[in-house]
Amino acid sequence: MRKLTLEDIQFIDTYLRNSDIHYEDVRIEMIDHVASEIEYRMNEGDTRDFYHIFKEYMVENKASLLKEGSKPFNWKIFKSVSIKFLKNLVTWQVLLGSIGCFWIFNEIYSYFYIDSVWGSFFPTFLLVLVAFIPLIVFGKKKFSFIGNFAILVSIFFSFNYYFIPYLEKPSTFYYIYLGVLTLFFVGSLKTMISLVVFYKKRIQMA
Repeated sequence: MRKLTLEDIQFIDTYLRNSDIHYEDVRIEMIDHVASEIEYRMNEGDTRDFYHIFKEYMVENKASLLKEGSKPFNWKIFKSVSIKFLKNLVTWQVLLGSIGCFWIFNEIYSYFYIDSVWGSFFPTFLLVLVAFIPLIVFGKKKFSFIGNFAILVSIFFSFNYYFIPYLEKPSTFYYIYLGVLTLFFVGSLKTMISLVVFYKKRIQMA
C-alpha cells in the first residue's frame, strides 16, 4: 500500500497555506482530506508520482475545496469540539477538578456579594482567560476552534448572568447553580488544553 511521505504532506500544507487557508485546524483537516484522496488514487492503480496526482486532483477540486470546502471543515471542527467538551464533563479529571473549583468559587462568593458586578462577571472572566491559552502557546497562528469556544463563553455568561438575581446563599438552588458553573468551567479548561496539545503535535508533524 502506497503512503504519502512527510515531504508530500508538507508540500500539501505549503500549497494550502499559500492558497489563503490561514486557520491551522481547518488546514490540517484539509490536508488529511487531500492526502486520503491522493493515497486512494495511488492504491487504485495510478502509478504516477505524488506531484502529478496532486496536480490533477487540485485542478479538479481546487475551486470547491478552497471556496466552499471550508464550510464542512469548519462544521466538522465545531462538531468535534462540542463532542469533546461533552465527553470531558464526565471524566474523572473534570469531576475531581470541579470539586476543588466548587470550593474556590464558593469562597469567592462568600467574600463578595454574589449579585455584585464582580460576582456576575468573575466566572466568565476566568473562561475568557482560558480562551487565551492558544494565543499564549501558538502566538499569531489562527484557529477556528477559538471561535467555537466563544460560543461556549457566551452560553456560560448567559447562564451566569441570568441566574445571579435569583440566587440566595445558602440554598439548594445556589449549590446546584455553583455545581453546574464549576463543571462547565473545568470541562472547558480540559477541552481547551486537549485541543492545544493535539494541534501542537499536528503542527510539529507538518
